Amino acid sequence: MIKSKNYYVYPAVFHFWIDEDGQEQCSVSFPDLPGLISGPGPGATFEEALDAAREGLALHLEGLIEDGDQIPGPASINKLEYDRTPPEGGAVTVAMVDVVLSLYRNRKTDYSRVNVTLPKWLKELGEEKNVNFSKVLREGLIDVLDLQRVERE
Repeated sequence: MIKSKNYYVYPAVFHFWIDEDGQEQCSVSFPDLPGLISGPGPGATFEEALDAAREGLALHLEGLIEDGDQIPGPASINKLEYDRTPPEGGAVTVAMVDVVLSLYRNRKTDYSRVNVTLPKWLKELGEEKNVNFSKVLREGLIDVLDLQRVERE
């Protein structure tokens, strides 16, 4: 098996258009990864398209790793080759899409018990207010680690 790194960044081409039913559509392709095309579904915002692209990228890279295939390096965004012609009434844009593979591997992970030490008064006040300490710690870590795109369970 090929040893893999955890963090990848690839340029992605976002095509936005209005279909014959008047629905806003989007598809995302990765010129460096032939066959990888992602789409968030009708009416998606750019952020939703970016999230779908990130998930598609993670799944594609995981598949390459599992199959023992070489992961190609990303092209420079300045040298990227793609169709710059927007669909009628639409737009084309390029954005760098990053992915931390361990986040996608562990999305439905088992939980680990963690002991923390708090001032007694803070623990008592939290219990009095019915604070879910696990949720606060989990969401706090997501924020501190700048992982806002990870689903908060």
